[in-house]
Amino acid sequence: MIKRFLSKWYGNFTREELIRALLLGMAFALIIGTYWTLRPLKDALFKACVIGDGHYSDASPLAWAKMLSVFTLIPLIMFYSRLVDRFKRQTLFYIIGGVMVCGLLIFSFLFSHPALGLDNKVASTGRWIGWVWYVFVEAYGSILIALFWAYASDSIDAECAKKSFPLIVMCGQIGGILGPQSTDLPSLFGFHNCAPLVALCAVSTIIIVLIIHRYALRIARQDVSIPAQDIHLPQDKKEGGAGFIEGLRLLVTDRYLFGIFLVIGFYEIIVTIFDFNFKRLVFQNAVGDMSTAQSLGDFGTAVNAVAFTCLALGIGNVQRRLGMKTALCAMPFIIGIMVVSFKLNPSLGILFWIMVAGKALNYALNSPSLKQLYIPTSQAAKYKAQAWIEMFGSRSAKACGSGVNALLKVFQTRAGSAVLGFGMYVTFASSFSAVLLICWFFVALFLSREYDRRTKFAKEKGQS
Repeated sequence: MIKRFLSKWYGNFTREELIRALLLGMAFALIIGTYWTLRPLKDALFKACVIGDGHYSDASPLAWAKMLSVFTLIPLIMFYSRLVDRFKRQTLFYIIGGVMVCGLLIFSFLFSHPALGLDNKVASTGRWIGWVWYVFVEAYGSILIALFWAYASDSIDAECAKKSFPLIVMCGQIGGILGPQSTDLPSLFGFHNCAPLVALCAVSTIIIVLIIHRYALRIARQDVSIPAQDIHLPQDKKEGGAGFIEGLRLLVTDRYLFGIFLVIGFYEIIVTIFDFNFKRLVFQNAVGDMSTAQSLGDFGTAVNAVAFTCLALGIGNVQRRLGMKTALCAMPFIIGIMVVSFKLNPSLGILFWIMVAGKALNYALNSPSLKQLYIPTSQAAKYKAQAWIEMFGSRSAKACGSGVNALLKVFQTRAGSAVLGFGMYVTFASSFSAVLLICWFFVALFLSREYDRRTKFAKEKGQS
């Protein structure tokens, strides 16, 4: 019955394809669930340590934290690329997962400390733990999600990915629905802060690694065409010995990869503008780390519930049924409607639904299509160039969006009025976003054509 339902919406699975897709879906559900638990905690604990409560609290450190995370990603990409060169693909999960588990346990201890942690109610920009925590969570989402999709695209062929990837993403949304609701657990169990919830995220990360281990064993036993071996092939050694520099070289010399970089960047810049204004208003209306985390957790659940509904109704099949061009080119028009709504009414209610719709449709429609773009590329591109795109590219785009957000205070100072300055800022941000949307459409058009060409070439080469 389940197989018939999945076949109707996603395509005909063989038994082995379905088992693999569900294993990856389980892992992705936990990755997304854990990350969407950490996301509200990232902002809530940063606010508790750095910004503080109060209706007139200055939210500008939030924009600077986004920009700070970009500079820390360069050494992380270097470290990640060295691991790619030296270890088997599934071993990367064991190493990086172990690092993340240790980091979460350390932060749980620090947030429980009476002087360094959340019991200290004196917020200050000098509270280093808030800044380091923010950067750590940004790195968690960037590295684990990028590594997961690199592994998935490396172990699934293009035809199977068309039906598997939307299913995997739908499984991820289940985790995204349930995960943010765990922000209610500290208050339900009588804890006075969110530090124990950070430790719980470490436990879920351990389970992610165990599921990937099970998936890797299944590939090794049952699929001789995709052996569980070192991810670098002999040609990769010739091309990619430079580690993280090789990923950057591929990115700037291959128009196709650079196009993926641009599309992700355009989306992240615009959504970062929305995100800042949404959280600025949430910070003004919530008191304490648990209350802020619960408000943002409800938002996370709404995002993933809408994304799950879209995928269950078959929106993720747009690429399979209507082609890559429709899937990629639809998103700029959808985001354009949101930009117009933001310009007309930048209130908390409107921003809440703009953020829910923007992120949900990205997960349901845009993200599965973008992940498939890596399939007709080399392994060096899948692991090294994608690391630059997913980690550095995404975060640098968020830094760019945060640079626009930092202008809010400048506009308000020059206008001599908070209300007038905010109006000027909204006009500037909307106009800037409109220019990006036009560029986005033409880049998406190029990517769809190039994907079709490369996929056709790879298929013909495989048959010859």
